[in-house]
Amino acid sequence: MVTINVKYTLICLVLIALFVLLVILCILAKNLITTVKNLNKVVDDASVVSSVASDKATQVDGIIGDMTGAFSDLSKAMKGNESLVGALTNVGKAVASTVRYFKDSASDDEE
Repeated sequence: MVTINVKYTLICLVLIALFVLLVILCILAKNLITTVKNLNKVVDDASVVSSVASDKATQVDGIIGDMTGAFSDLSKAMKGNESLVGALTNVGKAVASTVRYFKDSASDDEE
């Protein structure tokens, strides 16, 4: 006849449960490491994208400032407060700045 000691059986079951828990924790740690590596790649990409967007916003801000000044000068010239030639020169500079921006953007896209 086989007798089973309840205390010994419970200790064995707890040890088996601890071993299973240890294996699960190892698997979770491995998955967490992979996830953190992927997250670092995403954050690096987001950093690059935000820096490019910041650069473009700065360029566009300069162009908008040039255009505002040029059309302000043009409206003053039409009112008679400034020479029409100087105002048209400023508009030409603003348009040239805008064209240069789009050419730079096109060359950046090709790379």
